[in-house]
Amino acid sequence: MARGVLRLLGIIFAVASFMAATTVYGEESSVKLDKIVVTPARNAVTLYDAPAAVSMVEGDQIERQNPATIDETLRALPGVDVQRPQGFTSTVSKVSLRGFGTDVRGRTLVLIDGVRFNEIYTGEVYWNAINPKDVERVEVSPGPFSAIYGPGAMGGVINIITKLPDKPETDVYLSYGSFATRSADFRHAFKYKNFSYILSGSAYRTNGYVAAANRNYWDIRRWRESYTADIKTRYDFDEDSYVTAEYRYFNQEACLGRQNYLSEQDLDNLTMSGRKVITGIMEVFASMNFGWENTTQWIDTIATAAQRARGLPQYIPSYVNRNPKSEWSGNVQTTFDICRNNTIVAGFDWRWGKINSRDEYIASTRRTQAHGTQATEGLYLQDELKFLDEKLLVYLCGRLDLWTNYDGYGYDTNWAVARRETGYGPVSGKALSPAASAILHVTEELTLRGGSGKVFRIPTLYDQYRTWQMGTTVYQANPDLKPERAYSYEIGVDYLFAKKLLLRTTFYHSDVRDLIYSADISEKTKLRQNIGHVDIFGMETGLSYRLNEYFFVYANYTLNSSRIEDHTNTNTLKKYLVYTPKNKSSFGLSLTLPKLFDLDLAGRYTGIMFTNDTNTQKIKESYVFDLGVSKEITKNFSVLVKIDNLFDARYQNYLNTLMPPRTVDVQAKIKF
Repeated sequence: MARGVLRLLGIIFAVASFMAATTVYGEESSVKLDKIVVTPARNAVTLYDAPAAVSMVEGDQIERQNPATIDETLRALPGVDVQRPQGFTSTVSKVSLRGFGTDVRGRTLVLIDGVRFNEIYTGEVYWNAINPKDVERVEVSPGPFSAIYGPGAMGGVINIITKLPDKPETDVYLSYGSFATRSADFRHAFKYKNFSYILSGSAYRTNGYVAAANRNYWDIRRWRESYTADIKTRYDFDEDSYVTAEYRYFNQEACLGRQNYLSEQDLDNLTMSGRKVITGIMEVFASMNFGWENTTQWIDTIATAAQRARGLPQYIPSYVNRNPKSEWSGNVQTTFDICRNNTIVAGFDWRWGKINSRDEYIASTRRTQAHGTQATEGLYLQDELKFLDEKLLVYLCGRLDLWTNYDGYGYDTNWAVARRETGYGPVSGKALSPAASAILHVTEELTLRGGSGKVFRIPTLYDQYRTWQMGTTVYQANPDLKPERAYSYEIGVDYLFAKKLLLRTTFYHSDVRDLIYSADISEKTKLRQNIGHVDIFGMETGLSYRLNEYFFVYANYTLNSSRIEDHTNTNTLKKYLVYTPKNKSSFGLSLTLPKLFDLDLAGRYTGIMFTNDTNTQKIKESYVFDLGVSKEITKNFSVLVKIDNLFDARYQNYLNTLMPPRTVDVQAKIKF
């Protein structure tokens, strides 16, 4: 089948190339490296001068892909692992960079407009809460970034830049697709003199599908329903100085595949920020963020024959978890030019948050509780130096972080143990994170890059304090966990052929110590432990070719090895981290035929993944292709047809859970 698919894609590619060459006219375009990114240097630089192999997904690409959630746009990028076990019905998604694994969350730092979006409890990112219609672009910066961003930026940083109002406009999106999946999105932008705002909202509902790979009689469709609302206001004092305030609301309800197996989530987020440019050589930026969240889950059990004989229903609620969280954070940063070839970025940020998780196991009359507080402060400094008429750029970075986990508390009425109540003393530490990188523009076409840095991740409140049970498996917390840390190195080369074909290759290596891992200590017990040593190395390589403004094609390949080299459990030695494929590749093409249609075709390959730490269970490799065709009917009305999993592949992204079959979605966009 794979050969047939590749042959078909070859025919499509040839036809598309011929059509682009013979029927499309216009000004020739090029691979653009002059676009501004703000993530890798925490300051505005061009892609050409960025101290990392930055990948960027732009707004027009996002609109043409029409993703249900913004993390879908990252699946085709080199070095990015996206685990969304049930596809569009998933309530969570785990995104990891450069082989750090998706089994433990929070090793990739995710920002919205430069403000941390990872929650305080596990480091989770609520991708479903981000409306893709609000996103201007996504910047993905792989590499060691704790030196300027602090804890959690181990594999890299993803920065989601949202849209700003530049003119009055109103857009309405309506869509309907497979499994009765429907959505409605509204976006209204307004600008008058120095004041502007954007008001947006979305409603999403899918009846879902049965995701169980081996279906039992109790397995039902996994449905999901969500709502978002966002208002963003901005006042511009002048061309370079402004203040903004944004409030984001998210609500989600879902059935996770069993009767009474439900999840509900409410998220409120308030962000305020401002920027001031002083005398043209100095910039001050400040932000403040407040977040509140409440998550509730219910899980059922199958009634016994005796219980059903007494008239009880087939499914009896057996477990409920309530998990309220709150946090606030802030950042103050200044950027100034010492001279033409020397720019300093200095800043201070802080974060505070607390959790109070309660589990009630109704069937066994067991109750558990875990709460705790985390506080962090960080001071960072970056020096950007330019030499050889700006052909050589050197970035020197350093950061000092102080952190404390305190008010730790655990309560458990275990059936095998008398009432147990434990208070944990505060755990604190500090981390110094240096980093250095250099970019050498040998010629206008050839660029060499290299860098190294130290990264770390604090044990989360979940890691240290929460013990819970799913089925017969107990997941034990560990208050004695140490911070994860790694020393990372990379070297890369970019070559631009005729301003149209960009070849980019990066080799990387991370020497990881004390990685936190849920290790099997018995058949039914998993304990979060520090692994002594994990060795990660890999290569990312890709080609992108832009014939003109109407035709673009790309392909990339990632080779990654993440192996356990030292652990007290000798059965895991030389084994690979779970859910971290060794081989991945993707390709895509975009074709625009004026007055006809726009076509986007994308394919991705994911190699074998292991699902347990002894590597005795695995998920097979998969090939998946997606197709999108859009047509502008009038100036104010357009239609997009999207087909995911074009060839209806049966594949998994998580053990015993099927990804969605072929799905078709039709969207209408109306502009006012």
